[in-house]
Amino acid sequence: MAERDWTRQATAIVGPGNWTAETELRARGWQDDLPKLLVYPDNREQICELMRLANAERLRVAPAGGLTKQRMGGNAQPIDLVVSLRRLNRITDYQAADLTVSVEAGVPFKELEGTLRTRGQMLPLDVPFAAEATVGGVLATNSSGPRRVAYGSARDMVLGAHFVTAEGKLAKSGGKVVKNVAGYDLTKLLIGSFGTLGILTDATFRAYPIPPASLTLGFGFSTIQSALEARNRILRSPFAPQALEVSDSATGTLLNERALASTPFTLLVRTAGPEAVIERARRELPSLASADGLETTFCLTGEEESELWDKVRELTPRFLSAQSEGAVVKVSALLTQMGPVIAAASRAASNHGLRSATLARAGTGIVYCYLWPSSENRGDTSGNRVAGACGLLLQETSHLGGRAIIEWATAEVKKKVNIWGPPGDDFTVMQRIKAAWDPQGILNPGRFYGGI
Repeated sequence: MAERDWTRQATAIVGPGNWTAETELRARGWQDDLPKLLVYPDNREQICELMRLANAERLRVAPAGGLTKQRMGGNAQPIDLVVSLRRLNRITDYQAADLTVSVEAGVPFKELEGTLRTRGQMLPLDVPFAAEATVGGVLATNSSGPRRVAYGSARDMVLGAHFVTAEGKLAKSGGKVVKNVAGYDLTKLLIGSFGTLGILTDATFRAYPIPPASLTLGFGFSTIQSALEARNRILRSPFAPQALEVSDSATGTLLNERALASTPFTLLVRTAGPEAVIERARRELPSLASADGLETTFCLTGEEESELWDKVRELTPRFLSAQSEGAVVKVSALLTQMGPVIAAASRAASNHGLRSATLARAGTGIVYCYLWPSSENRGDTSGNRVAGACGLLLQETSHLGGRAIIEWATAEVKKKVNIWGPPGDDFTVMQRIKAAWDPQGILNPGRFYGGI
């Protein structure tokens, strides 16, 4: 079918005024060739029709929401049709007494958080780009933040979902109640798949009560080893931290947090619960954190505490806005290997004339490494140097028994280095799943692990 014919059909499906060929995609970070058409369906049935058309015409399709994560993942192949879910923006069912909430994929995550807050509840995902991210984008990229150590990721919070397959069929996984686990593995596959397996249209979450009080203690250390020793003692203690982060001084500077920038490494411990729990933490955590190299301590509550964690949550967006040529490498490693990973990031940057900062989710083994050229070193070779540093860090992480991906980078860097690192033993299984769910390879080709 000629391009003009399929575009006419697609626009007829969504109705007048709900499509455009002149889009805002470029302004929102779209780095590849612009698609031929952007459509705004307002229900599942229209998405099914669009995917049936795309499947018949073998059109490459990219789902979209707030467009905050277009620089994540691999360089996609040229896209024909972008399906925006921004009009699927309703909270369809909220059973506060049962701690469940069902929402469409286009609901802004900030709006969902606000609705839950009015009933004293929360979704403790701490997702970045909070002002613009949508539920669908959060799930497609499996975004999470500091409280993952206490509550897990989106895969632990989603009870069920509806999605549209590459062939245009509406499918359902899971349910709407906390004890319903039917089809849960399908939901797990969808979360974090970058829209390469199906278009998620709505999801049901398990909500959590907001703790009555919280407290954050900070401990500044002269060495990473001392900070991680303190971390180990806290993890072995009866305390169950809401968040446990290790920031280096460069990250403190990026966050504009003097307390974090003033010492080489800072261990942040957030605890929450009844006042008795908070007071016990205030009394006992300092002795647990005491170690050689401890230089400073501080305590935050109320607005100061909230402001700090908001900054931590938004570190990546802040960095990308300030350093357009920079890259963010996400490393997953054993807790015992976090020190060597942080050292490897500093070494990779230094070897390529770059600056670096690290922020570690110290209770989960995740380390975010930020690499960027200094103002005096920017120029034609910046992309080569960033790519070289990223490649070295991925290689060293593999030698340490961890896994790293280049989570954010320019299109230039992505062309120069394998952003996913060496494929793991699970890659063949992923390829089989992709082939089974999307036989023609039309859903977001190239965006996911290994170029799937």
